This record gives sequence, C-alpha cells and structure tokens, in this order.
Amino acid sequence: MERKRYRSFLFFHLTALALLAFWLGCFFLFRRLRAAGLPVVTCPLHDLLHLYCPFCGGSRAVLSLIRLDFLTAIRVNPAVLVSLPVVLVFYVRALIAFFRGDVFAFRISRGWTVALLVLFVGFFLLRNILLVGFGIDSAGDFS
Repeated sequence: MERKRYRSFLFFHLTALALLAFWLGCFFLFRRLRAAGLPVVTCPLHDLLHLYCPFCGGSRAVLSLIRLDFLTAIRVNPAVLVSLPVVLVFYVRALIAFFRGDVFAFRISRGWTVALLVLFVGFFLLRNILLVGFGIDSAGDFS
C-alpha cells in the first residue's frame, strides 16, 4: 500500500511537471517562430474566424499572474484567474491524500466538471458577444 501511495503521488507530480514543460515549450517555440516572421497558427478560431476561444489569452494571463500583474490577467483572460482556485484545491487534495496515507485518484466530480464547463462556455459566449455585438475587445487582439 505504501509503495502504491508514493507511486500515485509521484505520477501526479511528474504529470504536472510534464504538462508545465510542454506548455512552456510550446509558448516559447511559438514566440520564436513569430519573431522569425514565420506564419504560425496559434488558434484556428482566433486566426480564421476572428473570435476568441475560451483559452485565448490564457498564456498571457498566466504570465501576468507570475509577474503579479492581476489587472492585466483579468483583462486578458479572467477564466484563468477563476480556474486557478480549482487547480489549487485539486493539488491540496492530492497533498492531503498523500499525508493521510491514501492513494490519490485522478477523478473530478461531475459537479466540478459541469461548473468548469459552464464557466468556459459562458466566458466564450460573453467574450464574443461583446466583441461582435458591441465592438468591445477585452484582450486587445483585434483592435
């Protein structure tokens, strides 16, 4: 049981580190390719239809949070700031399970899934209604 507990906790952290490394690698690769003048399609919805997807501006929002620039993070993509507590709760649950001696399971309840889905779909609709209907460009990409 003890070995399985450590293995699940290690798997959790290695997965989180791998996702972070992948995100950072893609972010810096796209920045380099754009700086070199190469055409890079970052988000087809953004580039082709001139609409925002729920994740547009997410990288800029995370980088703004790292710089402790909360106003820019909220302006660029407030869904990142709202979903950050969900990620923190998930991580704290993993720590509590580890210290209690339990095996941490990667499960998200149906309520959390529905809440996050409503958050991102609602954010997508509101952001694009403001952009198309009223000309309000919150992230400043199309102005």
